[in-house]
Amino acid sequence: MMPVVYVQAPSVVAEGPRWNAADRTLYWVDVTGGKYLRHRDGDPTDVYEEIDPGLGKIGALACIGPGKVRLFTSECQVWACDFGARPALEATLPEHVGRRFNDVWVDAGNTFCGVAREPDKPGELWLLRDGRFTCVEPATAGMPNGMGVSPDGGTFYFVVTDERVVYAYDYERSTGRLSNRRPLITDFAEPGLPDGMCVDPSDGSLWIAMWDGGRLEHRAADGRLLETVRFPMKKVTSAEIVGRRVFVTTGNKEPDADAYFRTTGAGSVFVIER
Repeated sequence: MMPVVYVQAPSVVAEGPRWNAADRTLYWVDVTGGKYLRHRDGDPTDVYEEIDPGLGKIGALACIGPGKVRLFTSECQVWACDFGARPALEATLPEHVGRRFNDVWVDAGNTFCGVAREPDKPGELWLLRDGRFTCVEPATAGMPNGMGVSPDGGTFYFVVTDERVVYAYDYERSTGRLSNRRPLITDFAEPGLPDGMCVDPSDGSLWIAMWDGGRLEHRAADGRLLETVRFPMKKVTSAEIVGRRVFVTTGNKEPDADAYFRTTGAGSVFVIER
């Protein structure tokens, strides 16, 4: 499989691709740039929209209707808006001044929110359900990152980047409860750190982006490495599966970022046709 550019958008750190079937549009964020973006399927690769809502770093977004998004930002705040409109504040994680959300996963009324690790504070994982936050993991040794749920709804996956581990949990969808945490994947043999990920709804396999590893690892549901897809840049950040396509975001943080983008497409969104 060969990745090709889906949309040429030189983000600093593109992350969290989310497909909105309601308007056949891919949405994603530029975490460091504090922007959120979208590209309508079928438009030319150099056509996209980007918005800077002035909320600081945006760790993730969720699609909540045609052209409408929920943003997870600095100060551990949750905002909602129509694309490009003024965001409305929906929730704030208490006692987290100066912290920010990182990756987020939404499933059946359960919103799992990773809180970024800081030099003097561990990472955290919280569940937002029915307007209330509940702490799921109070202290991760690394950055909380990619998440996903198995096709049968019984297993939750969670990447802790600096630990180089993908954890699996028993998952109770009706309540959001996680239990029986166990390491599923620890054998990342090549350089790089696991970052964002997605679960293939057709077979339950995992697609894991490798930050500073220049690749996407395709893993079976039991963690076995099935295949590796190489990219021309080091920073591969996350993935989203839509039918036979895998959308992949990338980062661009080299010393000469403009030249790096021109030669590799780093910071753009790629697609793999399976």
